[in-house]
Amino acid sequence: MRHLILLVISLFSLSVASGQKPIKDARNNFRNFGAKTTKVVLSDEGIIDAYIRDAVKKEWKISPYEFCSPQEYEKIKEDTTYFFLVRTDGIFNDEYEPSLEFLSLIKGGPEFKKGLFMSAEMISLPLQAKDDESGEILPFLPSYLQIMQDYIMRVQKNLIVSLTGGQSLGDMTGINGRTLLFKAEDIAFDTEPDEIKWTFRGRAEIVDQESIERALSEFSDDVAVGLVISPKEGHRGGYCYKLVIDPAESRLYYYKKKRVTSSAPAGFSRSDIKNISAPYRK
Repeated sequence: MRHLILLVISLFSLSVASGQKPIKDARNNFRNFGAKTTKVVLSDEGIIDAYIRDAVKKEWKISPYEFCSPQEYEKIKEDTTYFFLVRTDGIFNDEYEPSLEFLSLIKGGPEFKKGLFMSAEMISLPLQAKDDESGEILPFLPSYLQIMQDYIMRVQKNLIVSLTGGQSLGDMTGINGRTLLFKAEDIAFDTEPDEIKWTFRGRAEIVDQESIERALSEFSDDVAVGLVISPKEGHRGGYCYKLVIDPAESRLYYYKKKRVTSSAPAGFSRSDIKNISAPYRK
């Protein structure tokens, strides 16, 4: 399935920079969201689309929805009466080609440049490296959908704060009641034995992918899981995303984007670990 290429730019940044009309449009988009139909764009092939379909049936509560084929989407993608939940190839201002895929909730809108659409982006979450076939994101999909819905509801309650940059993804309130699970390959610096564990006062562990998947499927109420989404190995530059998610409550504790360089590889940096562990060290 050919993905929409979405310019990764904040709807709120666009609104504030462009004057009052976009702010009014954004206000209407969020206020009217629950009354509009969300078209969920999926193909009949591929395991990720199958998982998204199943997760939407179980988790999507915030608006009416209908499943939509890529062919139908091509016909109605500029229709501003619809919202779309769609996999997108995100491209940043300083990139020549996409390196990451996102799960995006957008409003239909016109093409503004060949291959790019200035759709009103409600929220996008990083899904995986472009053309990744590992499937590691699959157990996170139910949480992703709930995080998106929670974000929409929070913005609806305080739209003005959101439009001026006060509403962000990630809130570490209560994180110190959780044991954090990280994969070794997601830590971007050399560590001493048990350094991560004791930085979190015994409430963090380095585990394998199987343990991560088990925590996500068992919905333990005292565990949170680290997740890193980054370009494929060998890709020059680009950005990575670092997230910490509570699978039981589908809550996003930590969310940060960082440029990948030779001196700052993808993954949780020492600064990230210091910030995330601060509530544990009080």
